[in-house]
Amino acid sequence: MSEDRIGDIGEFGLIRRITHDFIYRPELVRLGTGDDGGVYRIPEGFDEVISTDTMVEGLHFTKETMGPEDVGYHLAASNFSDMAAMGADAHGFVLSIALPNDLPVSWVESLYDGIRLCCRKYRVNLLGGDVTGSPKGIILTGTVLGMVPEGKMVPRSGAKVGDLVFVTETIGDSAAGLYALLHGMEKNWPFLVKRHRRPEPQIEKGILLRKAGAHSLNDISDGLSRELNEIALASQVEIEIEPALIPLSEETKALAAKEKVNPLSWAFNGGEDYELTGTISPESFDTIERKDGITVIGRVTGKGHGVYLKENGSRRLLEIHGYDHFVK
Repeated sequence: MSEDRIGDIGEFGLIRRITHDFIYRPELVRLGTGDDGGVYRIPEGFDEVISTDTMVEGLHFTKETMGPEDVGYHLAASNFSDMAAMGADAHGFVLSIALPNDLPVSWVESLYDGIRLCCRKYRVNLLGGDVTGSPKGIILTGTVLGMVPEGKMVPRSGAKVGDLVFVTETIGDSAAGLYALLHGMEKNWPFLVKRHRRPEPQIEKGILLRKAGAHSLNDISDGLSRELNEIALASQVEIEIEPALIPLSEETKALAAKEKVNPLSWAFNGGEDYELTGTISPESFDTIERKDGITVIGRVTGKGHGVYLKENGSRRLLEIHGYDHFVK
């Protein structure tokens, strides 16, 4: 018996197959999926935050590097990470997906299983979206809605001279996991592969840092070199970091040693860790009770717009080599 393809059941047949188990915070929804628009509400005293992120087959994932459930989870997590980077709480998610006619229906059902898994974990309502055809390849766009107390969002542009520079958890794991996948070592490095396929947006830490008074935040989607430079440019400050302080997992260090790769190249240039980096005053940092998973790696040293590496008594400019969609 052959497997159903999207063309066999049509757009509305597909929608009936995937639209279930969408609401995880019903108190914020007036009207969910099934109409021309979803209707949501947020509590009084909060600002609304919105962001969007796209994944394209062959660019962000291939069938060899990610299964459909991984793709769905990754899509949701990458969007929710943008809320973490604003110190906001994600609450709603809308999808626009373009799919080839011959794609198996089971692939799409597994995609939505992954999306639901991430939405359930972070209590984000699926409010609907759009399904259309694609002449070639899969294109997935998510739009996330969030909320933050009025006037309390944390932008990239708030870094101040004297601030500490921090990152959350470990950096470079996703790039190391992709390296393992592309070199046929998936079974040997399960932790790193999971970090690539199913990143965890740091929403709780974003809120914790916002409450503590963080001056700037950015999520590490395109590599630490790019994200730190974005903060420096937006804030018109000079940042100095110590490479030896950058937290690397034991697995990333072990794989790098085995393959004779500098693990910092994965941290600086790899991307898709979806951890947070940002700045905070020393006084505010001291007030954080739960500092586990938050590592100070440098300081904001003055006005300017560059990032410098300080090691062995000298310093050099950190060039931007993080991911850029339009640079080969």
